[in-house]
Amino acid sequence: MGKGRPNINKSVDRALRLLDLFDEEHVTLTASEVASLLTTTRATIYPTLNALLARGYLDRDGQGRFALGMKVVERGGEKLTRLDIRRVAQQRLRELARQLGANAHLATLHGNEVLYLEREAARPTVTLREVVGRRVSPHCTALGKSLLAFLPAEDRNRIAESLEYVRHTPKTIADAKAFIAELERVRERGYALEAEEFHLGSACISAPVRSLDGRVVAAVSVSMSIEELSEDEKARAELVLGVAAAISGALGYREGTFEFSE
Repeated sequence: MGKGRPNINKSVDRALRLLDLFDEEHVTLTASEVASLLTTTRATIYPTLNALLARGYLDRDGQGRFALGMKVVERGGEKLTRLDIRRVAQQRLRELARQLGANAHLATLHGNEVLYLEREAARPTVTLREVVGRRVSPHCTALGKSLLAFLPAEDRNRIAESLEYVRHTPKTIADAKAFIAELERVRERGYALEAEEFHLGSACISAPVRSLDGRVVAAVSVSMSIEELSEDEKARAELVLGVAAAISGALGYREGTFEFSE
């Protein structure tokens, strides 16, 4: 191996080069064609083909030809959605932060955790300084409640029952039953609240962001003091809901096109 050359796993490299073969010219390929393009043998390439088939990254038709599978579409769609959400949300988050004099956040669900995608700071002392890229449990954040509340009941309950309910303050939700009940309140209200469940003295209001097909793909929130939440919850919630609706609209969602199915 030459000096400075990265140590590349050959099996992973072969799988990625194999996926790269599929393009407008090669929509489908046989195993022999794949082997030829990779300058290897069918016997060598079959384990890689089978692994990619098993994981959904390849499909095979009745004639034995391979094509890219839906898993590639899913993964690419998730990446594009996140990039698009950040792009369309940034200016709206900035305006929300300035209007309320509060930090505004954008997050998505990453596995069973809340992943922060964007932050517009208006009051740095209220929340963590470095938040973009941070992952936290959904049970103690308004963002997490917004992201989970509008999932199908089966998924909502499964995630709630899998969480570790770490107590950050005496007001943190402590078990799955209480969290599921809280998510039902979020669904009825249309927005989520967090009051001293993560940090004493602070609170958040959050609302869901929907994609073109009506799925909740992100959530926005604003942070504030617990006193401000008590004084002006409804007005602040209306502003957060408005920003979430504007971002959803920019992603192609139109109210009335989505029917939630339990």
